[in-house]
Amino acid sequence: MKKLLLLNCIILMLYQSLFSQSLVQSNFNSVMTPQYIASGTSTRLPYVFRATITGLQPSTKYRYYIQVCRFTDFGGTNSGAGNPIFINGTTFRYTSSPSLTTASGYDSLYSDVAGTYTGWFGFVNTGNARFTPGNYVMPSITIDSVGSGTVKYRYALNDSLFVLGFGDSAIATMGTGIYGISLASPKNIVSLFNNISNTGRPLAMVYTEDEGINGTIMSSLVSYYRDSVESFNGRWGTIIPNILPNGVRRINLHSLSTGSITAFNTSSNGIWTSGVNTVNPSGGYINPKRITAQDAPLPVKIQTKVISDFNLAQNYPNPFNPETRIEFSLKEKGHISLKVFNALGKEVKTLVNDVLEEGTYFINIDGSSLSTGLYFYNALFTGNDGKISSQTKKMILIK
Repeated sequence: MKKLLLLNCIILMLYQSLFSQSLVQSNFNSVMTPQYIASGTSTRLPYVFRATITGLQPSTKYRYYIQVCRFTDFGGTNSGAGNPIFINGTTFRYTSSPSLTTASGYDSLYSDVAGTYTGWFGFVNTGNARFTPGNYVMPSITIDSVGSGTVKYRYALNDSLFVLGFGDSAIATMGTGIYGISLASPKNIVSLFNNISNTGRPLAMVYTEDEGINGTIMSSLVSYYRDSVESFNGRWGTIIPNILPNGVRRINLHSLSTGSITAFNTSSNGIWTSGVNTVNPSGGYINPKRITAQDAPLPVKIQTKVISDFNLAQNYPNPFNPETRIEFSLKEKGHISLKVFNALGKEVKTLVNDVLEEGTYFINIDGSSLSTGLYFYNALFTGNDGKISSQTKKMILIK
């Protein structure tokens, strides 16, 4: 009888262990997740999403990695496909060999006192069949047993993503590349929306470069990302669907630490200041849409004391090479135009051209495309009462 009871206990323990390792759509809840991702072996892109894990032991360290699954994977012990991007504080890592037992193949997270964890997660699509245009997929997280390296949980996210193929056809399964040149600092998150009110799920989400991952390690990136985005500070790149009647109308910059929106720019009709048209785009990866710093500079708002007047601060450092920072303060909501001119009075950069709320903002300027010399930057502010204020400062670029 004792042997029979022992055998039953062993069978029960094995069953529970196997069941706990099965992939289930549970305990992994989206905070912010993009609607679309791309496909293809040689047209890879990075993606990020923010999510909360529940049901963990309180104040405990776990190993984990992210992949992507389909509903047909549910109930099995395969977590899916795709290569993880680990975001730990301000450190970004990438691996093509996810594993809970090899240090390079996993990252660690710490649950809070309630047994939950909220953070940014990332992955890159591969040539796996799960990333076939037209498929709906879900990010999955594989978690070990309290730092042991043994798989304990496989959870699928409660939101799905639609896979697009690159092409110029006006069909639901095709998409076009899009990338942005911004003044944002590296290692923040960009989200794209098809409305100016920031409602619903974002079309796409990615981080701003340079995140510190060597482009030769993250191989097979789509050509426009590899050539025009990778390792360029403040730039970002992703994919949007070809059937997009509203176009991209809002671009947000999110804090890496909290996920809150720190800056945004909008277009009322999906056609941006530079003339780029994001309404029902076409071009695949050969002719991606290019959002300039004139379209979406993404200036960062600083939480500060009450502002008594409009002010344009002196850039710092000055002289500079090749980057410097400009701050300006608005005492009320209004339209702000911030431009850079050379010594002859010719406009060389438009940094901001948008309506902003009251507050203090800063913008990082990249002068790598400019020549050594004296420059002027002018801020023209129009308040709610129609009053116009203007201030100009000098700055010097020395290469």
